[in-house]
Amino acid sequence: EEVDEFLADRAAWSSRLQPDVHRLVGEMHDLGMRLRRRRLDQGAIELTLPEIKIELDSQGKMTGAHLLQQTESHQLIEEFMLVANQAVAEQLADDQRLFLRRIHPPPTPRKLHKLTRFVRSLGIECDSLESRFEIKRVIASVQQQPAQHPVNMAVLRSMQKAVYGPQDEGHYALHSRHYTHFTSPIRRYPDLVVHRLLDALAGGQTPDQTFPQLAELGGHCSDREQRAEAAERQHTKVKLLEFLSHRIGSTLPGVITGVEKVGLFVQGLELPAEGLIPIATLADDHYRFDADSYSLVGNREGNAFRMGDRVEVSVVHVDVDRRELDFRLAEGDGQQASPRRPRPKSGGRPRAGGKPSRGAQSRRKGKKRTR
Repeated sequence: EEVDEFLADRAAWSSRLQPDVHRLVGEMHDLGMRLRRRRLDQGAIELTLPEIKIELDSQGKMTGAHLLQQTESHQLIEEFMLVANQAVAEQLADDQRLFLRRIHPPPTPRKLHKLTRFVRSLGIECDSLESRFEIKRVIASVQQQPAQHPVNMAVLRSMQKAVYGPQDEGHYALHSRHYTHFTSPIRRYPDLVVHRLLDALAGGQTPDQTFPQLAELGGHCSDREQRAEAAERQHTKVKLLEFLSHRIGSTLPGVITGVEKVGLFVQGLELPAEGLIPIATLADDHYRFDADSYSLVGNREGNAFRMGDRVEVSVVHVDVDRRELDFRLAEGDGQQASPRRPRPKSGGRPRAGGKPSRGAQSRRKGKKRTR
């Protein structure tokens, strides 16, 4: 926070910092932004994805939640971390050493074709998104627009997961041939593996690591990472549901993040919880799912709901154990709220202990890290 304040008004900080520190932080910012521009110009893909911060009181009870914003102080750390990781990976590769890489395979042509169709269905003109630079152009075109969230999530879902392993396969999102996780302070076991390798080389030792050993270790670390991220997502979801369970009937602004046969998935803008508006509760018209445009279309002209649309919703049902949150369109938002109806036995609603439809499953998996 202090660095952000410094960058907003460097002159005001001249009396609060020693001259050498003031100069150093300024040079860090200039260098970091130069590294960032160069990386993005060379083809790195960067998505703007929401990260939820839960607010707790002294007793550990949730008092609220908000979306974290990535400021330039965060970007500085990110850029230096990326260049450090890449430098270590390139040095080990130049020395023809086996090491635990961070691998991000390219997306399949089938998924990129599907992504292209989806983006065009939102009314966004684009060439084939098999070109990474066309993906970057589309992402830039929707910044601060209603379509930003659905486009960024669709791009993310088209990507494969980043994993650990000794394979020389590169990192698609970063557009880097050699990449690893090295940065200190160490917070991942793969970081520690790389540090131990460098320590051994610095001491003149020949590390006894084989490709099969590193492949097995990489698979284990990848699995642990994915399980930890899933647990984190579940924890955040449970906290949000518990908070809203005491606020039945409250209204909040939201954005449509998914459209399926069962209804509309909506994420709150101020409180970032995601819930379902069942299609049966859209009482002003008879709606059908249009797979080509990813929308619910009514019989009356102009009646349609699409991804990215802003809506006002009311909280009508919360089931923490089943991980369910039901919304209704709020009174005065073009619809009349109707009594809660039984949920269909089959459909796209994910829940604990159950398996959603493939379409809903792909939409609700949450954030996959590519770095």
